[in-house]
Amino acid sequence: MAQPTEWEKEIVATCLVLEAANQGESGMQAVASVIANRAKGDPSQYLSIVKTPYAFSALIKPTTGKTGEKGFSEEIARASRDHQAWPIALKIVDQLYADTLPDNTFGADHYSRRDQLPSWSHGMRATAVIGDHLFFKRY
Repeated sequence: MAQPTEWEKEIVATCLVLEAANQGESGMQAVASVIANRAKGDPSQYLSIVKTPYAFSALIKPTTGKTGEKGFSEEIARASRDHQAWPIALKIVDQLYADTLPDNTFGADHYSRRDQLPSWSHGMRATAVIGDHLFFKRY
């Protein structure tokens, strides 16, 4: 497998920061685990998982083309300004691509805020609660 570029790793790290920086390192690790689980552990799929339209609420604008040619630039700039979470997210992304990141979600491929139960969660089982997020896996 070709190694991801720094830009690709920054996009994945941006997802972690914007989705879960307020959940701490374990929350960002959990989002990374969801990415890995959706990709069935195939690192070549991580970027496409993150770039899937509507897959991650913090990235709806760039994944649906609403940022035009700017793409992910604004989101990367916003995420990297979080000087506490950004280096942690980059470390998690390195672990993700090296396949050394423990899955603290127990196989979850979806998550939502803990105070909401989305309609898509029916037919799924909860696998973990991490911070304000509830993690799910298909039966």
